[in-house]
Parts: sequence; C-alpha cells; structure tokens
Amino acid sequence: MYSDLIKTKLEYCLEHIEAIENYTFSITNSTEFIQKYNGLTYDGTLMRLQALGELLKNISVKHPEVIKDINYPEINDVIKFRDYASHHYERLVHEIVYDITQRDIPKLKECLLLALAT
Repeated sequence: MYSDLIKTKLEYCLEHIEAIENYTFSITNSTEFIQKYNGLTYDGTLMRLQALGELLKNISVKHPEVIKDINYPEINDVIKFRDYASHHYERLVHEIVYDITQRDIPKLKECLLLALAT
C-alpha cells in the first residue's frame, strides 16, 4: 500500500520506539528514570522522542494521508512535543516524559504496526 520510502520511515519510527522501550523497560518510576545511568536514560529517551517526532512531522507534511491511516489521534501531540523538547529542554518535566514512555509510546507503536500491516 505504501511506497518503500514511507515504509522505511515508519520502520524507523518503530526503531525509535523500540529503543525507548529498551531504555525504560526496567524503570518503575519517574525518579528512577532521571537517575538511571546518571541521566543518560532520560537524555537518550528524549533524543529518540525528538527523532520520532521529526519523522512523523516529515511524513505529515509530505504524506498527510499516511498520518490519517496511522489512526493515532495524539500524533500531533508527538510532533508538538518534538518541537517543545528541542527548543525548551530546560522546561521539560521528567514525570511527563516518563508518562509519555509508559502510556503513549505503546499505543503509538500498536497503531504504527497496524498501519504497516495493511
């Protein structure tokens, strides 16, 4: 259904999500999230969230129909988060970032997998 380029971009999105899952799988709370590996888990997760948001932003501009197919209503929030994290890093609240990894990322992953399967 999608071009090879779109499939590749969606697969990159999944790679970022899987990296976030790997970084955070054993973390049980937001304090541990920012303390693990002297904050490197937090920083790595933020970098992956930014890369994910940038990919989705690129897809939404060039192929808005794909974003509709993903069927994840909060996808614009992911894109906005990328912009906010990139320009206001010092204002980020680690509890919210942790919540994104636990609540939103699994839902987005499921929607991406469904979109790729069609």
